[in-house]
Amino acid sequence: SGPYSVTFLAGDTSATFNIPITDDVIYEGTETIDILIIETSLPTGVTAGTPDQAVVNIMDDDAITVSFNQTVYNVNETDGPAQPTLVLSNPSSTNITVEVFSTDGSATGGGVDYTS
Repeated sequence: SGPYSVTFLAGDTSATFNIPITDDVIYEGTETIDILIIETSLPTGVTAGTPDQAVVNIMDDDAITVSFNQTVYNVNETDGPAQPTLVLSNPSSTNITVEVFSTDGSATGGGVDYTS
């Protein structure tokens, strides 16, 4: 959005300006801001040079980890299916599908003790 007002002091040939970045907790990957100099916004006697456009990359620092919410789940044979729960460390801006695999401990899969 902007505009951002950038002032060059007399004698200066460079000036820096701030674009505030919001630190959220949602994993979004790298996001970009396109910034550009609009010729019609320049004072008389000043023209846009090259490059007159740039990109600001916002590097996401909200990496997501997935884990179980506990280390042991107890279920009686008559209770129906076991229902382990997975949790994400941060929300995501897109859907995430995680495949969970099982291996036999002392129980036997294939419908003997559980169905895998």
